[in-house]
Amino acid sequence: MKITNKPTINNVCVFGLREISGRRASTIALMIEEAKELGLDESFARRAIYRYGEFFGKAFFEKLNDPTDLEEFTKYFGTDHNRDIYEMETVEATKDRLHIDFHYCPYVEQWAKMGIPQEEIANLCDIAMEGDRAIGDAFPAFKFTLGNTIAQGHPVCELLFEKVDITE
Repeated sequence: MKITNKPTINNVCVFGLREISGRRASTIALMIEEAKELGLDESFARRAIYRYGEFFGKAFFEKLNDPTDLEEFTKYFGTDHNRDIYEMETVEATKDRLHIDFHYCPYVEQWAKMGIPQEEIANLCDIAMEGDRAIGDAFPAFKFTLGNTIAQGHPVCELLFEKVDITE
């Protein structure tokens, strides 16, 4: 499937935030490209981005009164400036499940502008999502799942958090 990634929220503030995200995307892609030229694989990037996510996951975990309460988690996850940057839609929010669709991705847009092939964009997206995986891993009471992505050619990126039993 061909990537379609068109923003619908277009104001100067959101544009500026997306531009910063695009710069991050460029940095990730160019670092991985340089590493390949030095004979290194992409694992360093996955580890570094995961560590970046761990920092935010830990702070987020400590912010919550009850980090096992998915409804409290939902009040904070995806409710900041990122909501407009990624054009996030809360598809489902219950005590057991949080499903958010991202309708736009500035990373994918930047990688496409750089002329990176779609297959490689999908891999770069997966690497970038290590940060979200780390945030998910910071919450033992939830299971994080990355579903379909814009980078794979789907119309949205699907993020899912599900409550799990941690008493076992």
